[in-house]
Amino acid sequence: MSSEGGVTTDNSVGLATLAVVVPLFTLAIIVYSIRIRTRMRPKYRLNAADYTITIAFLAEALSIALTIAAVANGFGRPAQHLSDKEKEIIGITTFIVFIVAFWASSFSRISVACLLLQFTPYKVWRALLWTTIVLQVVLLISCDIVELVQCRPIRAIWADVDDAECLPAESLWNSAYGMVAFGMFSDALFAVQPMLIIWRLSRSPVEKVLISVLLSLGLLAVGTGVVKILTMKTYDNNSDNVMGDMMPLYLWTRIEETVLIIAACAPLLKSPIEGMLHRRLGLPGFSPMVRYLNTVDALPSISSSGKQPVGWYWSSRGSSLGTDTMQSRASSKNCHVNCQ
Repeated sequence: MSSEGGVTTDNSVGLATLAVVVPLFTLAIIVYSIRIRTRMRPKYRLNAADYTITIAFLAEALSIALTIAAVANGFGRPAQHLSDKEKEIIGITTFIVFIVAFWASSFSRISVACLLLQFTPYKVWRALLWTTIVLQVVLLISCDIVELVQCRPIRAIWADVDDAECLPAESLWNSAYGMVAFGMFSDALFAVQPMLIIWRLSRSPVEKVLISVLLSLGLLAVGTGVVKILTMKTYDNNSDNVMGDMMPLYLWTRIEETVLIIAACAPLLKSPIEGMLHRRLGLPGFSPMVRYLNTVDALPSISSSGKQPVGWYWSSRGSSLGTDTMQSRASSKNCHVNCQ
């Protein structure tokens, strides 16, 4: 953006922001749709993790729709080139986005925590996950309350109002820093914690790597959090062009929320990816690694009368791939022993 003779050029960064946010959210729509479809077919298996990510997805969809409306009314253009009506529309839409955005990010993280609770056996880790869920809910409610009461009358948030009373900007920014920092901690925790469990399982290395990559996508949100903090530190709240200067921070916030939704849905894509690798590349499906037991004949001898012995007969299957079999001559059933 340039200026000549003190007149700011009427350039808009709003369309450039949409060029990034809309395709990324389209990817989130695809990933979310695949997740929900695999959870509903062939059997309905939706649970708390699916319901919470649905709340996050709907909140982000509303945020993107309001962002498009704001850009259509000049969001991203220099304030000098906007009419009072356009400024008010932008102020109202972005105010709603800020409230709804907390729901998108918080419920995405809650969804991941609910997913991890399903296969986390350790009490300490489960307690930490539950603590994170509770804190996310508390922060969500607190941030929305602060957003709603930061100015009296509330219209003073997006318009110049005489005798308006607003909370100090420094306090608001400090709370924002705390929110971003806790979000980064949660994202890092959710990405690292499953690794301590997955790599102890008797699964194939390829499967472990795939699951690890899908679960670690939350680290991308940590990266966006770092960029957000750096952007916040350089943001000038007293700028004459608040509408334009706000856009970089606004952009990275939308990116973070969308990445969180994708990261929360990614672990549920393991089965579709496994099927695609099998159909397209001919790779074998993932299965548990098995260990074969050395066995002994539990019967002292076979009856000289020629009748089949009664009792358990343990046999060794050698070293071929498969599962051990413990055969019962009495029941003629096979008991498979998997090392999982």
